[in-house]
Amino acid sequence: MRGFTRILSLAWVPLATSAVSLVLSVSSIVVSTREPEIVLILPDQVRVAQGDDFGFAYMYVQPAFVNTGINDRVEVLRTMTIEVQAPAGGGPTIFEWDERGELVYNADGSLSYRYLADAVPLLVSPRDAQVPFAVFNGPKGWYFGEGTYRMRLLAHRVVSRRPLEGTFEITFAQRDVDFLITGRGRRFLTFPSRKL
Repeated sequence: MRGFTRILSLAWVPLATSAVSLVLSVSSIVVSTREPEIVLILPDQVRVAQGDDFGFAYMYVQPAFVNTGINDRVEVLRTMTIEVQAPAGGGPTIFEWDERGELVYNADGSLSYRYLADAVPLLVSPRDAQVPFAVFNGPKGWYFGEGTYRMRLLAHRVVSRRPLEGTFEITFAQRDVDFLITGRGRRFLTFPSRKL
């Protein structure tokens, strides 16, 4: 009878409430301190230009960065690079992210590039994806030739030390190379990218 009265007195309720509160607090801390989960979505096409007027090859690439995490933490993408592996082998050639821009239609229906901003860190939050139209410059005197090039885009992060990465290929025919060379860096070609 005494045990039954103790249960009815509800003396155990504060202890049970404290235990539930502890579990909820710990799980909330775990969720809120979890690293942001950022997904890199590679573009379906890459635009390339090269020529003597610029002295190097450069690419217009528009990756998308989406935060799919279950917390509100923001990731900062500090910088991006593209490692280009030539068909002949050897070490990769590094293309550096230099600026952001946009494509605009000309009166004749052709596309032109317009500068928007320098390459500055990007903030990726659960509410705001980032889709920069990025210009990557190759080293001085380096140009694409005929063949298939494997490329690895690396986005270097601040919160997480692990860079985001994605690999794709584009293929140049000799006529593409000739067109770009005669364009002297002032005309670009659009290539489909094959994700690997």
